[in-house]
Parts: sequence; C-alpha cells; structure tokens
Amino acid sequence: MEQLASFFALMVLVLSILNVASPFLKFAVNLNMLQSWMLSLYILLVAINSGVFHLYLSFFATLVFKGLIVPILLFRVLRRIGKEREIDMVVSIPSAIVMSGMFVLVSSILSTKLTGLEFLFGRFVFVSSLSTLLIGGMLLVIRKILFSQILGLLIMENAIFLAANSAATGMPLIVELGVLFDILISVLISSVLLLRIRRSFEDIQVESLEVLKE
Repeated sequence: MEQLASFFALMVLVLSILNVASPFLKFAVNLNMLQSWMLSLYILLVAINSGVFHLYLSFFATLVFKGLIVPILLFRVLRRIGKEREIDMVVSIPSAIVMSGMFVLVSSILSTKLTGLEFLFGRFVFVSSLSTLLIGGMLLVIRKILFSQILGLLIMENAIFLAANSAATGMPLIVELGVLFDILISVLISSVLLLRIRRSFEDIQVESLEVLKE
C-alpha cells in the first residue's frame, strides 16, 4: 500500500510540473483534474490504512468538488473566453521547469533536515506536497493570465490537502467541506471576473487591470 501511496503522491508532483511545461490551457485543466483524482485516491488509501470513516467521505467530496465540478466550471469558462494557449509569460517554460526541479531539490534537502516530521507513507509525501505548493505559487507569479493563476491556486490547494492527509490523517470533515465550498465559490467569483475582463479589455491578462489605476 505504501508503494501505491507514493505513486499517487509522485503523480501529484509530476502533474504540477507538466502544468508548468504546458502553455495550452485546456490541457492544463485536464492535468489539474487528473491531479485531483490522484489526490482523491491518496486520501482513499489513507482512509483504508487508518480506518477513519470521515476520510472516506473526504475522498468522495474531494473527487466530486475538485475532480469533477471545478474542472467542468473551468472548461465552460475556457469556452467562453475562447483562448487556447498562453504565449506571453514572465519566465520562459524551460526556465520554469528548471526552477521546479530546484524546488524538488530544496524540498528533498528539507525533508532530511526536519527530524520531527511524521508523515504517513513516508517522507516522500512531504517532498511532493512542499514541491507542489512551491510550484503552484510560482505559477501565480510567472503567468500573466488570470485563468492560469486560478490553476496555480488549485495546485497549491491540492498540495495542502496532500500534506494535511499525510501529517494529521486529514482535517475534520466539516472543515474540509468548508474549504472545498470556499474553493468552489472562489472559482466562481474568479470566473465571473475573468469574463468581465475579457468583455471590457478584449484580453484576459491581469496587466489589463492596471488601466483602472489611471
């Protein structure tokens, strides 16, 4: 079971790096959806291993909210804005991939230095969750399109869920449901904002909002 859990944790990390490497928005949503499925399966393994009942509900809620509802909303928004790829970025894709590799290296070093950490299914889960969190944060900085930044936030949130389910055997169900509902509301609000930016400026780059300062 530990090898299978490590595989799901590895896939969460690999899919976040693939997201960095892809300028195609629809493909990026597919990657994010697949990442949420990997996270859900990891939570299911934690539930089976620990025998905690509410983790089964957490698995189901994560799969429905993050693996189905949010991607469907993002696909609908993508169809409305009619943009297929992101070309203009703060950092080139090869440089961003190198930075992702550095995040993995730093996380690996930290996992050996922090002796008090106790992670279910091993310390690699810590490496995967911290690396994924940093990669999601990097996407927020290097991408100029609000849609890609929403994906960066969702990647960061997946990393936090992975760490929470490894270090503390999950969060209380009511807290987790509240967080998932907040994510859904955040995606809805961001989608409305994205469509308004598109309607007002004929573009979806965040830089377009700087016009409002003038």
